[in-house]
Order: sequence, then C-alpha cells, then structure tokens
Amino acid sequence: MGEYFRRFWHPVLLSEEVPAPDCPPVRVRLMGENLIAFRDSTGKVGLVEQYCRHRKADLFFGRNEEGGLRCAYHGWKFDLKGDCLDMPTEPPDSRLRTETKLQAYPCEEHAGMVWAYLGPKDIPVQYPQLEFNRLPKEHLFIRKSLLECNFLQALEGQFDSSHIGFLHSFLAKNQGNPQARRRAALGGKPLSESDAGQTVRDVLPAMDIHDTDFGFMLAAKRAAANGKTYLRVTQWCLPHHTFICNPPGETLLWDAWVPIDDTNTWVYRVSYNPWRPINEREIYEFNNAGLMPMSVQNIPGTYLPVRNRRNDYLIDRAAQLRDESYTGISRIPNQDRMAYESMGEMSDYDFEHLKTSDLMISRTRRRVFAAAEALVRDGTVPPGVDDPT
Repeated sequence: MGEYFRRFWHPVLLSEEVPAPDCPPVRVRLMGENLIAFRDSTGKVGLVEQYCRHRKADLFFGRNEEGGLRCAYHGWKFDLKGDCLDMPTEPPDSRLRTETKLQAYPCEEHAGMVWAYLGPKDIPVQYPQLEFNRLPKEHLFIRKSLLECNFLQALEGQFDSSHIGFLHSFLAKNQGNPQARRRAALGGKPLSESDAGQTVRDVLPAMDIHDTDFGFMLAAKRAAANGKTYLRVTQWCLPHHTFICNPPGETLLWDAWVPIDDTNTWVYRVSYNPWRPINEREIYEFNNAGLMPMSVQNIPGTYLPVRNRRNDYLIDRAAQLRDESYTGISRIPNQDRMAYESMGEMSDYDFEHLKTSDLMISRTRRRVFAAAEALVRDGTVPPGVDDPT
C-alpha cells in the first residue's frame, strides 16, 4: 500500500506552517517516513529526509539560511533538491561534497497547501487538477487536524450514508436548540422538519454506484416530500480524496485522508465555493459552534483536535439524556472522529459483519486493495495517476 500511495501527489502541510523565506523548518511524517520541510530564501518549499548525512543529526535543529538548510552539528548545508552546498569540515577541493546528497521530494503549493510527490523519480506524475486550486483565496476555508487511526477506516466513513440517521441525528431535533438559534441569528436558513427528514429519517437509503476512471461516484437515494428524491452524492478520487455535495451555489467540501503511518492520519479539509467568496456566517460557523460539517476545532497553536479520544471527545451525557444530541458529542466531525478512532488504531476487519447498508465499504476495500496489488504484482499504473484531469 505504501508503494501504491507513493505514485500520487499528497498534501504534506499547510503553507502557513512555513510562512516566510528562511523561517524555521518543520517536521513532517508521511507514510511512515520522517522528513523536514523548509522554505528557502527564494520562497520555495522543499521536503528532505530528516537526518544529516554526516553524523545523522536532526536537521529540524538546523539553520535555514541563504538558500539552504545548514546542520547545527558540523555545518553541512543542503538545498531543496538535497544537494550539499557547503561542507566546511572538508577541504575545498574534496569530491565528497558533490557526492553527498539528501533524499528530497518535489513540492508544489496550491490553495494554501504544500503538496509533495514521494514516488519513483523516473516516473513522471502530474499534479491533480483539483477544482479549488483555480479559485481566489477568498473562496476557500482550509483546516487540518490529526486523526488517530488508520486512513482507510476514516475514508470508508465518507461512503457510509446510513450512519447519519444515528450518529448525527441531533439534526432532526427541534429548532429551539442553541446551535439552530445561532444559525438563524446569523442569517442562515433554519433546519426545518422536512430538511432534516430528507437527510436522516431513512437509515437504509438505496445506493446507486457508478465506477469512474478515478474512483467512483455514490448517490444515496431517499424519498423526499412531494414525490421527489433526495440524493446525497459523494465522489471518491483515488487514493484518498473525497467530495461531498451541496446544492448548486452552496459551499462544497473536499477531504484528503493522508496516512502519517499505519495508525495516524492527517485530515485536510477545504470548504470552497466556485460561485462566490466564503461569507461571514460560514466563517463564523467554521470557527465557532456552527452546524457546518467542516467546523473542526483544534487546540490553539496546533493541529490537534480539542475533542479527542483522551478526553472522550468531551461527551455531554446530560445533553444525550435530554435528546439534544444522539451521541452527546458536539459537532459532526467530532462524532465521526469518535466512531473512526473507537474502532482502534487499525480496525480488525475479521471482527466485522458487513451487511446490505455496507455495500460501499466492501466496494472501497476491493477497489483500493486491487489497485495496490496490481501495481506491486504487475507494475500496473494506478488509476488516476497518468491523467491529472
């Protein structure tokens, strides 16, 4: 699976983590590999291996200066490509400097994120043409947070439409709750009984699945008022991109579930609107106590969620007993986080009993396992790699 993932571009950190030329370097862990990201004097971002090739001192403690990262131990200096620029402990005519090189990976910046390609250098892979990369920054709202479990059990949650009627069922409660009143006061449309009913009443929706060259498209069908059908459409782009729909004109949601290692995942979330800037009401809800699905709260100064498994996601049993929340856990992403992480760091699939409503879970596993096996066994190019559109 590691070889498979390395054939794709991945977000590795936010641009705000390396905010200016020659700013302090940042530790990055991706697919079990420890790396260092830094922005050089020209403003470009690079990603190199963590340790200096001299005595294996950690380059995180190095000096980012004059176009390269200088090791704090003996002063060896490396650029974004991993080339050694200076080796002060060796004679000036030594060939050792030109022969010494760090492992380095190409990076690109798009939409407030730094992306990297960690695959074979002799295989050209183009950066994916994601819709939000073409939008002005006013049309975007970006968040990153840590998820303490394997990427796949979290990714699968995006394709599980039946859980909405239980895990998130506070949406179906009356409009007198504080979150709904706050939404209405900020000019948002209150959740009506019909709106909520369309979303959560039917816990066994009909699934319409369409395979695509890059993954699949899933439509969960539910009966709506006046003989209409409510469709909740989710797109999956291999290997870890998911898109959740909203009505035309409304803000859309993209997620990337990026493996840090086998048991930890970075979740990158971009709310974006192709038609208009993100408005003040949406920004308030993202940052405070709104109902929007993107409203993840991190511990200030970190990308670690305030509500996490160590504090039981700050579950409010009183609210749960009062039927204000089915789970007693505030906010949709925290409810999802509880479900994903409570399975364990790596879920035991042999323990599960998948049923009718889990069709997409089994489809997801078969698709990603088959693609990884075909690459390792036969060298088959993974779907989506050779076509950035």
